[in-house]
Order: sequence, then structure tokens, then C-alpha cells
Amino acid sequence: MKHDKKDPDRELTIKELLSAISETEYPQYILDALARVQSWMLAALNAPADRGMDPITAMFEDVGEMDIDRLFESLEPFEPYVDIIPNIQRPEGRADAIVVSVNPPDYESGIRTAIDYAALFNRSKCKRIWVVSDSFIFGDSLRYAAHVDALAEQGIILRFVLVTPWGWVEIPLSSATASSQQFLWRNPLRGGASSNNGNT
Repeated sequence: MKHDKKDPDRELTIKELLSAISETEYPQYILDALARVQSWMLAALNAPADRGMDPITAMFEDVGEMDIDRLFESLEPFEPYVDIIPNIQRPEGRADAIVVSVNPPDYESGIRTAIDYAALFNRSKCKRIWVVSDSFIFGDSLRYAAHVDALAEQGIILRFVLVTPWGWVEIPLSSATASSQQFLWRNPLRGGASSNNGNT
């Protein structure tokens, strides 16, 4: 947190405090989880060619959902550190959670699930919840901006990450939680901008 050098005793405003919270750097588990989602996407993208399928035929195949179970299996090692949602088991109720939404029709459901989990089902423990999605729908995001602000006022930060096979970027869902760290395109799989900062 940066205090005003002219007045070191000045108290931070709520907006400044929320901004400082939002700028906390990425923990290792989220960087590793995003890398696994990217790897899963690349595998799904390359699957038709691996099966000898021509590009025209592949256009009519639903290759994105063929191994969704494999994606969630690859995320299981992170469960000691973070709640993974959706899940066939009841989440442990940890301070951090990841909501995975990798199907555009499920976008709003993913945002709603994240808000409900943080505000209702794990309110006493949840401090930060990540929504990892392969799509961004402005209208749906705008509809829940006030909810994101309300969570932030309670000390619960919702962070949204748009991920593709070629990289990812964090997008703020409200002005209260926006930071300079967001909007930076990162692609660690190909030597991009993403780097760990030592947090776990």
C-alpha cells in the first residue's frame, strides 16, 4: 500500500484499500492452474488432427467438451490450497476458490456461482474467488458489477481471468477492484509476460 508521503498518518480510503487488495500478485496455484487450463485447451484444439480428422469435418465436431473430465482431474492437485468449483465433492471451505467456466453458455452461471459461493455458502472463510473462463460477455458482467462491489466491501475479492490456448488476461468486473496489473496479456506456455512472484 502506498501512503501519501506528505501526510504519513493519512488513512486509506475504502477505494484505495480495495485497490491495494486487488493488486495482490498472483499466487503460484493460480498460475499453475491457468497453465493446465491452457494445456487442456491446446490438447482439445489439436485433437482432430491427432485423430487424423480433416479441418472441415472438425468444424462439425464438439471437440471442446470431449475431455472436460480430464481438465478437472488435472486441477485436483490444487485442492489442498483452493476450492475447485464445480466439483463432485463438497468444497472444503478454503479462503480461496476457483470457479471454472469453459463453455460460453455457462458464462453467467459461472459468475453467479462465484458470487453465491462467496456470499452465501462460504461467506465466513472466503476471501478471494477466481472465475476462470474461456469467454467474456459484457452484458452479463455488467449485471453483476454491483454484486462484485458488495463482495469487495465485505473483504471478498472476485477476480476474473479470460483464458485461451494462446494466453490469458485478467479483466476487472467492477471499477472498485480494478488495478494496473489487469489487462496485461500473459502467455507463460510460450515465454510470455506471466511470472511468479513467490506467493502461494
